Amino acid sequence: MGRMDPAYRVDVFTDPGLCSAIFSRLQQRHGGDGFGDYQLVRRDRTIPLRPDNSLDVEAVRAWSREGEADFQVVITEIPRRAGKLPKMAELHFEDGLVIISLPALGWRGLTTKLERAIFDSLDTLAHQDLPDVQDRRVRFGVVHEQDVDTGRSVFIASPWWWPGRIRLVLGMVRTNQPFQDVTKLKRMWAAASATGAFGVFYSSIWQMSLALPSWRLALISLLAVGAMVGWLMFSNRLWDPPRRLGSRVEAAMYNASTIATLLVTVLTFYTVLMAGILVAALVVIEVGYMQSVIGVSPSLSNYVDIAWLSASLGTIAGALGSNFDSHADIERLTHGQRNAERVEKDDDH
Repeated sequence: MGRMDPAYRVDVFTDPGLCSAIFSRLQQRHGGDGFGDYQLVRRDRTIPLRPDNSLDVEAVRAWSREGEADFQVVITEIPRRAGKLPKMAELHFEDGLVIISLPALGWRGLTTKLERAIFDSLDTLAHQDLPDVQDRRVRFGVVHEQDVDTGRSVFIASPWWWPGRIRLVLGMVRTNQPFQDVTKLKRMWAAASATGAFGVFYSSIWQMSLALPSWRLALISLLAVGAMVGWLMFSNRLWDPPRRLGSRVEAAMYNASTIATLLVTVLTFYTVLMAGILVAALVVIEVGYMQSVIGVSPSLSNYVDIAWLSASLGTIAGALGSNFDSHADIERLTHGQRNAERVEKDDDH
């Protein structure tokens, strides 16, 4: 007996970037477009925004009315809230529409969480089995009714005991993809590597690293990382004022995610730089020669201290080198700047 065709066709619209990548992993997990009762057809499209940085739900509803699919799923990186509650998913029964905000799903296990959100929501729309009860639990959150003019609509948020706002900010950091974006800052790497090399070839750095206690080296590291985060933040105008986002709470959320993203990016940068300098020091600096310079028998900790201090100096130089990197690459590290580009594109259309 042949395999039965899926009962429902679903058009899936995904934002470019992590949303598209996570949905691709989900397709690979299921081996294609067939997902039991559902055939999911992918439609890569940038989700439109209103000028106030909120998702343009009316435009998305128009897609659902124009399409021939039974249901539509929108997966977006746009953070969405109802008052203090971050929206993980929003269901519009009349339009057969599901809107999923990927940042609200948090940092870890996104493929599994997205799978659960998609199919729990589609099952609810297909069977119309969600009762009229406030705060009803589903597998991935709590159901809340919301008032709209186009039929019944609900949204799903985290349980009261789960810090949804913290998870939303962490999810925003995750969708910024700081680990991948750090590789784009080529001029920053060049300046930092060149400066860090002084620690390998100049004996005065060896002597200074020997003289500095660990707490001073740690303090220098913190100052270097903080200086680089601040430089990237303000030299590229990544701080979002409340007037751009409409409220202080929204601005605080966006700015917190920007600072956290830059912090993850710079710490990754610092760690890789320090590891590279340590390897170079072990290869280049001969033990006997180092002993003749510093006056003591060197150990691995001496090489680590040299790399530690050199990485701090290189990080400060890297901040200056970042001025020569593409501002577009740096700006796209943050939700606020990507949203601004999205609004500009919508205005052009």
